[in-house]
Amino acid sequence: MSIFIFEDNIIQAQNIKRIVEEICSKYYLPFNFIDVTSKSTDIINKIPMTTYIPIYFLDIEIKGELRKGLNVAQEIRKYDKEGIIVFVTSHYEFAPISYQYMVSAFTFIDKSLSYNERYQLIEQCLLHYQARNTTHILTDDFIVENSNTTVRVPFNKVEYIKTDEPHRLVLVTSDRLIHFYGALKEIEILDKRLFRCHQSFVVNKTQILAFDAKEAMIVLKSGKKLPVSRRFRQKVRQILRGKL
Repeated sequence: MSIFIFEDNIIQAQNIKRIVEEICSKYYLPFNFIDVTSKSTDIINKIPMTTYIPIYFLDIEIKGELRKGLNVAQEIRKYDKEGIIVFVTSHYEFAPISYQYMVSAFTFIDKSLSYNERYQLIEQCLLHYQARNTTHILTDDFIVENSNTTVRVPFNKVEYIKTDEPHRLVLVTSDRLIHFYGALKEIEILDKRLFRCHQSFVVNKTQILAFDAKEAMIVLKSGKKLPVSRRFRQKVRQILRGKL
């Protein structure tokens, strides 16, 4: 997912970001970034770098400019005809006239609503967004793309990724090994289902079957075992209890 939050109030911006992150975690919705900004140029400049159809959560009033969000939505439409635009605002009175800006907004979310109401509306937006990106989600691939490498395999076959030679990694799947250039710190942030269990290993959470505390090893569904660093042992237990 490519997610933009256009908001000049830091507290409100972080609140929206936290809700989005919780919902993405709840439904296993992968995202490549959540960009929070009060500068429209940050959004416009980043649109060409988006991997999926973006979703935009835009406040209408920014730094005293009453219709700034509406104007930014118009600017977005010059570069992105398909992205989902959601206005999150205290100026709900602009909803009836938003059609004049011809930005095809998906919905308006009133900031004065309760937390639970706002959460539910944002949840609906993200699930709709998931449906719009359905071709990507249905394939559900593990993808690594950089200047040296292009790797794409079904995510449900990924067991773990480990360090190999300097600047090289090994992707271990249920039926093969794939060597490629990269760094684990870049891999672990690609998907919420990936977990750094050791300095040299990133594991697919969905492949974890058990934790051998005596040996400090993760046991995978395939029977393979991976070491767990002391500082990650509690998180492994939380994963197995379904809390992470």
